[in-house]
Amino acid sequence: MTTTETTETNEMNLPEAANTAAALRAFVDAAAVYTYVVDFETDEILMVNDYYAKNIGVESSRMEGRKCWEFVSGEGRCEFCPRDFDLDGNGTFDPGPFTTEAFNPTLGIWGKWTWQGITWIDGRMAHIVTVVDISGEKMLREELSRLAYFDRRMNIPNRARIEKDISDRPSGNYCLIAFDYISLRYINDAYGRTLVNALLDAVIAWIRSFDLQSYEIYRVDSDEFCLLFDNADMMSASGLADRLHERFQEPWEIHMGGETTSISCRIAACVIDGRIGFSGPEDLLSIVERTLVISKETQSVAVYDRSMDTIIKRDLAIEVSLKNCVHEGMVGFDVYFQPIVDPYLEKWVGLEALCRWDSPEFGRIPPLVFIHIAEQIGVINKLGYWVLDTAISICAELGLDQHEEFFLDVNLSPSQMSDETLINKVLLSLQKHKFPARCLSLEVTESQNIEDAGYTHTTIERLKSLEIKVALDDFGTGYSNFNNLRNLPVRILKTEKQFIDNIVTDDYQKFLSKVLVDLAHEADMKLIAEGVETPEQMRELLINKTDYFQGYLFAKPLTESQLSESAIRFAEKDPMFAEVKAEIGIDA
Repeated sequence: MTTTETTETNEMNLPEAANTAAALRAFVDAAAVYTYVVDFETDEILMVNDYYAKNIGVESSRMEGRKCWEFVSGEGRCEFCPRDFDLDGNGTFDPGPFTTEAFNPTLGIWGKWTWQGITWIDGRMAHIVTVVDISGEKMLREELSRLAYFDRRMNIPNRARIEKDISDRPSGNYCLIAFDYISLRYINDAYGRTLVNALLDAVIAWIRSFDLQSYEIYRVDSDEFCLLFDNADMMSASGLADRLHERFQEPWEIHMGGETTSISCRIAACVIDGRIGFSGPEDLLSIVERTLVISKETQSVAVYDRSMDTIIKRDLAIEVSLKNCVHEGMVGFDVYFQPIVDPYLEKWVGLEALCRWDSPEFGRIPPLVFIHIAEQIGVINKLGYWVLDTAISICAELGLDQHEEFFLDVNLSPSQMSDETLINKVLLSLQKHKFPARCLSLEVTESQNIEDAGYTHTTIERLKSLEIKVALDDFGTGYSNFNNLRNLPVRILKTEKQFIDNIVTDDYQKFLSKVLVDLAHEADMKLIAEGVETPEQMRELLINKTDYFQGYLFAKPLTESQLSESAIRFAEKDPMFAEVKAEIGIDA
């Protein structure tokens, strides 16, 4: 403000000043925003518009002359007082304007505050303040932030939020526990999403029941959760992770609609020390994913350290190699066949198709490893349908379908069982190779809960109507209720090798093997015993009247050329069976 301006203002006569004040009041009263003028030195309100006064139920004349903060903060100077902004580094008056957002407790609104330094009509310094109600905008922004940073179903922070929170911790003074539900997809298929949601809520409530300090729970993915602890020590974090992992060794009792459902569910869990140092949240969460894989493989809590980087980098490279090989014409993939034998016909009657992969970079990769990776990166369906078509093609070419009892057993992944195009793809492959549907058996795992999953059940019934057999793998190791066995829409049951290993010396295994066979026969099904490696094992299984055998005693998995050379065994009897049957008194 110049000296000339000050003199002219001071010399303004009273009528002129009154006219100016009246004009200014008329101006501020016309504005539909909260407006007032405050003495810069004393904080006294010099003028306030009716819009402000009416909204707090006080006449404007009663507000003027009082301290502004009485109608803003209610107690003492505001934390955003213009006087703190209007002085620059040299202590001189800076007229602004200045803008901020703050809550006004008196008005009960979030406002956008703008103040401008002015010279009042009597020459003193003042500032004119306008407040625009942005409560609706503020709520909308908060809701958008919530949508962006929170899981809407569970109302807990999501992946985007943990990435931001990690970025805001440059010191890395935190510990992170991550856990991933391994079998949640199967539970969802069997019991539905409502029960899955109830299980997730129960787990979160169980975690929150502990007296934990300075932590937050995040839903990073549909099946993956993280706990982020500030200033936590690794010993405490590891102890909590162990406790979490152990809790999942027992079933969860879920109460819904007056009923209680017992749910068994496994998890993978890992612990990571933020002080190790990471290049950013994406790097950290990527390492979390890889460390969880290690937990799944070891079936224990994995504690990350830098020595794991070599394993993690190799897993990533295998993943890239697998994806490239699948998309470039199944490079390195092959189908092997393991015979299934009928001890009563004394010859081979079936084949199980087995996928094998020789990576160009890493050599032979075990099926348990690459199948899991294929599921994780979303190529399992393409791989599974390739195995199906290739196996059908080879068996048709060798004319194995000409044998009346022959059947080809092909594994289906859980993803394929949920694929609405499954039946069409199976029929297309059968038609293309002129392979009879009665010679095909599609194998699903017991962990898929096919006795309860509506869509899967319907799919299997449709396959049966087409004369395609359906086999249930890993019988006795998963979720099925033996009482409901007769309701399962499958024709063949397969037992795990673990039921065979000690059958010669372990009386309990002998008894259990007989129970499984009796259950299968009671439900009008046949049972295949996998993993038969010795004549003594075969003898015990024959005593229990097991229907089919599969294992190294008869043949290891065969290549296409080896299968072609051994095809005669589907027609000729093996004398080994007659000898054992005669020994235990079974007619040949």
